Amino acid sequence: MPGLLVILAQLLDEHSEILQQSEFKALLLAEQIATVQQSDINETKELLTLLAHHPELKTIKPGECPAILTYAQALAPRIANIGIASPNGHVLCTVLNSANHIDISDRLYFQDANRTKRFSVGQFQHDRSINKATVNFAISVLNDDKQVLHTLVVAQSLTKWSYALAKLPLPAGSKVMISDKQHNIIAQYPFKPEQLGQPLKLSWPSSSHKAKVAEDQFGQNRIYLQLPLEPNKPHTSLQIHFSLPFEQAINAANQKVATTLSLFILAIVIIIWQAKWQLNHVLLKPLKSLQNAMSQFTNSEPVNWGKDQSSPEFLAITQQFEIMANTRLNAEQALTHKHAELIALLTALPDSYLRINQSGEILMSHGPYSQGAKVIQDIFPTHVFKRVLAQLALLEEQPYSQLEFSQLADDNIQHVYECRINHISEHQQAILIIRDISQRKQHEEAISLAALVYKNSSEGMVITDANGFILDTNPAFSEVTGFKREEVIGKTTNILSSGKHNRQFYSQMWQQISEQGRWQGEIINRRKNGELYTEWLTINSVYNAHNEAYRRVAIFTDITDRKRKDELIWHQAHFDQLTELANRIELKRHLKYQLEDKQANIGILLLDLDHFKDINDTLGHYFGDQLLTEVADRLVSLQSECSLISRIGGDEFVLVTTYNDCEQLSKTAEKVLQLLNPSISLGQELCHVSASIGIAHAPRDGDTSELLLKAADQAMYQAKQHGRNGFAFFSAHMREQAEHRMALLKDLRIALSQQQFILYYQPIVAMKDQSIVKAEALIRWRHPEKGIVSPALFIPLAEETQLIHGIGEFIFSTACDTLCALNQLGHHLQLSINVSPVQFTAKHSVLNDWHQQLTDKGLTTEQFVIEITEGLMMNALPRTQQRLTTLTKQGFALALDDFGTGYSSLAYLKQMDTDFIKIDKRFVDGIANNADDLALCEAMIMMAHQLGLKVIAEGIETATQHQLLLQAGCDFGQGFYYAKPMPKDELVKLLNTG
Repeated sequence: MPGLLVILAQLLDEHSEILQQSEFKALLLAEQIATVQQSDINETKELLTLLAHHPELKTIKPGECPAILTYAQALAPRIANIGIASPNGHVLCTVLNSANHIDISDRLYFQDANRTKRFSVGQFQHDRSINKATVNFAISVLNDDKQVLHTLVVAQSLTKWSYALAKLPLPAGSKVMISDKQHNIIAQYPFKPEQLGQPLKLSWPSSSHKAKVAEDQFGQNRIYLQLPLEPNKPHTSLQIHFSLPFEQAINAANQKVATTLSLFILAIVIIIWQAKWQLNHVLLKPLKSLQNAMSQFTNSEPVNWGKDQSSPEFLAITQQFEIMANTRLNAEQALTHKHAELIALLTALPDSYLRINQSGEILMSHGPYSQGAKVIQDIFPTHVFKRVLAQLALLEEQPYSQLEFSQLADDNIQHVYECRINHISEHQQAILIIRDISQRKQHEEAISLAALVYKNSSEGMVITDANGFILDTNPAFSEVTGFKREEVIGKTTNILSSGKHNRQFYSQMWQQISEQGRWQGEIINRRKNGELYTEWLTINSVYNAHNEAYRRVAIFTDITDRKRKDELIWHQAHFDQLTELANRIELKRHLKYQLEDKQANIGILLLDLDHFKDINDTLGHYFGDQLLTEVADRLVSLQSECSLISRIGGDEFVLVTTYNDCEQLSKTAEKVLQLLNPSISLGQELCHVSASIGIAHAPRDGDTSELLLKAADQAMYQAKQHGRNGFAFFSAHMREQAEHRMALLKDLRIALSQQQFILYYQPIVAMKDQSIVKAEALIRWRHPEKGIVSPALFIPLAEETQLIHGIGEFIFSTACDTLCALNQLGHHLQLSINVSPVQFTAKHSVLNDWHQQLTDKGLTTEQFVIEITEGLMMNALPRTQQRLTTLTKQGFALALDDFGTGYSSLAYLKQMDTDFIKIDKRFVDGIANNADDLALCEAMIMMAHQLGLKVIAEGIETATQHQLLLQAGCDFGQGFYYAKPMPKDELVKLLNTG
């Protein structure tokens, strides 16, 4: 063996020496090539140094490079371009003027050259002067004071550099790469243009002048070297990298070692074979027989030792060994039988068994708990381990002990274990019997929990036998029923019977219990004190092994209070709290039930109190509620004639009745009006109330509650329009009107959103010279299908639905724009706009914002006249009066429209500071033929003048009318005689023509 090791060591030395020689040759070649590259860089450095000291470079004209730079480029083939830059990085000139306005102040080599005033080497870049991949070199041109005048820059072509590498004497398969200080490739062999500027991908040696042998991507061994091209800057400048083939050298070394080693091994094999043949016949064959016999003995098998040994010594050993083996085998068979019996017993039981000594070492184990552990410390938690050790120390005094503990098992669930410790007599050992008692503990806990729930549950519980005899109750049972436990044990559950359920109820309940084993439902029982209560009862059966019911478990909850609350909630949801009449929900439910009978004639009377809002506004809501209560009490007297009387909201009531003919419904309506006729005392006031009643009947007017109520509502509005304090039947014409109204309302909303409105303007002239001094803005609706829609059709609907606010804002905004346009043309008119009473009475109105809008547009309030009606002027609402006052104080002029057709109160005219009155067209129409009409007009004009008001006459259509009104002293005129309403453009043309 020592000789073999010496030979192997010599072979390894020779192998290593061959590889070292190959590495040395590779390093020598690399250094030679690196020297060539260093020489090229030094030549570039010397060239730049010489040029930097040349006098022609001291003074440079932008765009004109000295001729010496052209000669220098011609001498150095790898130089792609030479240029000179100012100290701030602006390129003054290049030999190849391929680009202008180049700035290289961001280039690191330029910054380094100016900072150190030495030769500087750049890195991979795309040169901006020639737009090619280059590495640039730079040196500062200094003046006599050693200050930087210019920077001389040389761009070396990377393509030419790579072609120069290809001319080097490199072994086949070699790879050479030159990288900049960012480890990006700037030249390589073999040349691959697309890899220029890419980072190195191979792992090169961390130190220079050291070789690294590694496999390439094809599994071939190669030598990797890297050398600095600037020895003074080995880590910050250019590096040259070599990847040389090394597989051939390794193969040669391996071949030499393999040949020598093969010859040596062959000689050894021959020697060993000869020695083995000699030993086999003298020693090995007898020993083999002995080995077989011992193996049989070890496996407790009968020993079969061959008798062909020629040696007497081996024959004596055979005889003694056979005697010993037979004795041992007999003892083992007896022990094996006993052990098998013990294992069968242990396997049949669910326990784990451990035999341990006093130090806690496991001598033997059986069962899943031990898990092949060597000491009990590995299987027990620390606190359990300490307790077991303490018990082991007391084995002599306490041969038996027991403890319980919990532990996280393999299923990640906490298990509870019982551990019994038994002392083995005559040995300092013990038997540990470990049993998983988790299920037993769970059962015990479940029983304890069930008992706890049973005793502390808020639900009453009763346990009976199969026939209903009470066996046990819980405390909640006594709290609910008032019976003590001992008072009901042995008695049937009939003791709780209330008598509120008939025999059939109990018969069906017990039938379901017998068939399905359970029953649940609501039941009324009686407490011990005789009080009735409602409970929710659930009964379940418990079956024995023969599937026979032997126990009944009843659980009940007292729901008496909940029932009362549910009834209260239902009543509140279906009845009006003020009048105790049915509300809208109950009305719809009742009508739905009534309408299910298709043969029944159902009539409904919907009544709405007349002027109820006035009572609320004057007396207050408290007396308004008293009034509603009194009305409800009077209507209740008709309960015998009606199936339902309800208040569906506000001051609206509905009576539901059956009828034979319409005359019967009319009589009922008349009774309602008669009931409401007597006055009602509200505090110190006596109020008279009336109602408008709409009547609809099914199935003619509708077969659903919604249709009937809608029909009755439309009929009620018809009754109001006919003077109130009456009734009206629904008709098909009403439905058509309602549908027309809904269609018009829909179109009106669309018109607002799509701006279908337009303003027309009717001139108002001075009566003396008929010059245009004012104009009234009139709204027009250009419907896409119906054409021009009259304001008389849609303005009332707009006022009713509050859409008038949007229309009014459109009128004011458009009128402002028109005034701005007229002012720019030099026409200064006063515009009149009609303002709806709804705009004044609404809670939220933009009237107060008009003054600011005029200011924003450069207009004044004096350019506007607001036309209002007499009814609005007499409106008593403080909100209305406040808004009117505000507008007049802001400077808006007020005109009272349609004067003479209403109240014509002179007091209000004076109080509201009115500026104009407008005589209605109805008076103007007859002045030429009717002396009374003329007298009225003259009186109105005279009265207005005495109050300091101006007068505008509307509807003037003839010269006679004009002349008569002029003679009467009328100030302004408006009508077709002067001009019809016209769009803005036509008004402008009219004004331009004078």
